[in-house]
Order: sequence, then structure tokens, then C-alpha cells
Amino acid sequence: MLSFGSALLFVLAAIVVVAARRIFVKPQVAHSHPPPQLSSTKISSQPLPATWYGSEKIHELERRAIFSKKWILLTHKIRLPESGAYIRYEEAGFNFFLIRNNEGIVRGFHNICRHRAFPVVTKDNGTASILSCKYHGWSYGFNGQLAKAPEYQNLKGFDKKKNGLFPLHVHVDERGFVWVNMDAKLKPEVSWASDFSGVDRLARHESFSLDDYKFDHTSQEDIDYNWKTLADKYSSNSKIEQLFTTGEESEKSSRMISDFYFPNAAMTFSPHFFIMMRCNPTGPARSSVEYEVFRHKDASDEDFNQVHDLIKRASEENKSLPNPSEKNFNTGILVNEAPLYFQSQVRQLLEHHSGLEEVAKKEIRPAQQILDQTSEQDESLFSSCSGLSCGKLAKELAW
Repeated sequence: MLSFGSALLFVLAAIVVVAARRIFVKPQVAHSHPPPQLSSTKISSQPLPATWYGSEKIHELERRAIFSKKWILLTHKIRLPESGAYIRYEEAGFNFFLIRNNEGIVRGFHNICRHRAFPVVTKDNGTASILSCKYHGWSYGFNGQLAKAPEYQNLKGFDKKKNGLFPLHVHVDERGFVWVNMDAKLKPEVSWASDFSGVDRLARHESFSLDDYKFDHTSQEDIDYNWKTLADKYSSNSKIEQLFTTGEESEKSSRMISDFYFPNAAMTFSPHFFIMMRCNPTGPARSSVEYEVFRHKDASDEDFNQVHDLIKRASEENKSLPNPSEKNFNTGILVNEAPLYFQSQVRQLLEHHSGLEEVAKKEIRPAQQILDQTSEQDESLFSSCSGLSCGKLAKELAW
């Protein structure tokens, strides 16, 4: 069973509250925002099978059924303040980047040059005047269009318009938070509104003016847990509430608000900072916990440095923890404690997608790009870069 200490890694907001009681008072409990299309589904009374926390086949199915189709909360537009500003990301094995174009619109693209699949962006973040692949000099504009293709652009039949970067769907909500969807269709199968309509207009967030915050830093920790181990803990309102109500309360009037966004993102607001967190699956039993920290313009160094120290201590604590005994996930011990709603969403999405693949008699890869005949990039290269394969799932899906 996952130890209390390790659960605290991904519930950083709760750690901050417990360890810095003198600063924050009466925080509100976390809220999960489940997709409306799943809200009418009967919640399973059993946790996910233990095999789902270390199976390569399940990991690949999750990439196709969840991370290739669902909207992922990534960052805030504060991090992209000017034209050409970009941020590189990896999510469940997909490499991509966000960039602000000359019209101030945030665009997203797979980080794959159309010539030989070399990464176009090689730094974590920065500002570019043009997107240029260092391999053979292919260059792209901020809208992904091919600008230059040495030795190709003058060839008969070569169409620059059909050799731009592979785009992602990007949604910037009313509060400026940036979401992406990997679905390669012109219109994604799952709309942002169907999953998250109204989350950017919640009354409890109105007291926090995001214009008063600025980006400060990122923090990242590699851990030997399946991503669901941490995500389902953070999605549990009861667990967060227990942590928030532990210990004496401060005399100040500050407050903290935390929210979970399926499948793997969370966010915490306070008067001094806000933190965005993702539990990024990097393998069947390995994850990367990633934080983006934003500081309020009026936060004192004393207040903000305590948050920084808490992140550092949480990271150090995690390194000293033993690996969780994930075989206990299937013993029934966690039935009353585990956030079964989160697990039911995962189960339903995987079961549904597996059923579609069974009918189609092939793997269905929503993020797979459909290439035009005049495209230079070979389909096998994109497939290998995306890693969208899983094999047969009959045994893994026998619950």
C-alpha cells in the first residue's frame, strides 16, 4: 500500500498546509472535475487490478485510450508572454511544444521535423525568431507552416503546404490556462467543453486575480510509481480533507484551494502562489511529477521561500522512500479509501477503447497523423517516435 509519506509528494498543496500552518488558514478541500459523459456511469466497487500498475500493455493502451484523446492541463499563458516564446513538454511519451504566434495565439505541435523526425525544439523553453531543425535546416513558422526545406522545396511535386509540423489541439480557457489534446482528427473526438465546461468560471476562484502572479520556476521528480498511484490519491477529496484539517489553524485569513483535473493534473491556489502539478507517465511503473510554480507579486520572500523549501523537502523525502507494494492494490484493502471514481474513469475509458480495437481488429491510435502522399515524412518514423503500440490485451483486461 502506498505510504502516507509518498502520497504527500503529489499532494504538495497538502504538504504546504500541514508544514506551514502559520501562513495558511481554512483551505478548501480539493475538487475533482469528472467528464460529464462519465458522471452517469455506475462507479465500480472494486479497485483496479494490481497488474494495471506495472503492465506494459496497459501502459500503451492508456496512451491510446486516455492520453491520445483526453484534454491535458499543462500550464498558464503567463509562461508565453511574447511572440516566439515556447515551452517543450513530454506527456506519456509524446514530445511536443507550445509556442505563441505573432497574433498572440498559443499553438501546439509535435516536436518532430517532417524531414527525418529530428526534434525541432531542443531546449526546455525560450524565445525563437523561427523554428529551425538543426539536422538538415528545415524551418517552420510559428503556425507550423514549412518555411524552408533545403534541396526539397524546388523539387517538382513537393508541396510545402503539406509538410508543416503536426499540430495539437490547444485550448486556452477564460482564466488563461492552457490545455492540449493529441487527437489527430481535424476536430477532436472529445471537446474541451464536454470534459471541463465551467471549470474556468468557478466562484471559489474569483478572489484570485491571475494578473497578480508571475511565473517563478519549475520542479521535477522521477519516481518509481505508476502514474495512477499518485493521481488517484490526489483525486480523493477525503484524503485531502484529512490532511487539510490536521493540526492547529493559523490566525491569518489566508486560504488555499486545490483542484484535480482528470487524468493527471492538479492545481493549488493561495494568496502567495499557485502551483500546477502533473503526474506524467514515463513507463509502466515509472512517472515524473512536474510542478510549475507562480508567485504573487505581493508575496514576501519569507512566505514564498517557505513554499520553495517545502518542495525541496518533499523531493528529498521521496528519494528516501521505499517502492510501494503495489500488489496490495488488488487485495480489497483500499476499497473504502481509494478514490474509486477516478479508477472507474480509467477502467471505462480503457474498456471502451479496447472494445473498439477488438471490433476493428487492430490498434486504434488517435494521435497517429495521416500523411499525404506528397509528405516527405514516412509514416513509420512518426509511429516509432510516438511509440503507439501495445499488443494483445485479453489477459490484462480480465477483471
